[in-house]
Amino acid sequence: MSPDGTTILFGLPGVRVRHVDRVACPDRVRDDGSVVAVADRRVVQLDTDDPAAAFCPACGVLSTSIRQRRTTSPRDLPYGEERLGVRWHKIQYSCREKPYPRKAFTEQITELPAGARLTGRLRRHVAVRAAEGLAVSVAGDDLG
Repeated sequence: MSPDGTTILFGLPGVRVRHVDRVACPDRVRDDGSVVAVADRRVVQLDTDDPAAAFCPACGVLSTSIRQRRTTSPRDLPYGEERLGVRWHKIQYSCREKPYPRKAFTEQITELPAGARLTGRLRRHVAVRAAEGLAVSVAGDDLG
């Protein structure tokens, strides 16, 4: 299937944009939990669009047995002047190959390997800023 314009603009290889929502999010929260301000934020809903994500990383066999669906929220670079929320809807597969101890695995792509909380492009951006002499803790501050 050819990618739609939103997927092309989002530009993260291996995923397809399902849709984009605008939701109200707390902009700042006080220590007591009360909201100081509410801002609209765009949330990009993603599905995996890489057939290789369904191959077990342990044995290399294609799985068609869906165990469950999971949603993660990796951090990404802002788009334009606003930060984006990202929701990646991915599949956890069962691996039915007997000689291997792995029973399940979840879709992953190069830009979002298993367990990643940041996209590869966000990690690269912070690394470049740190290489310019900024402390790592400061290198991503302008990204929220």
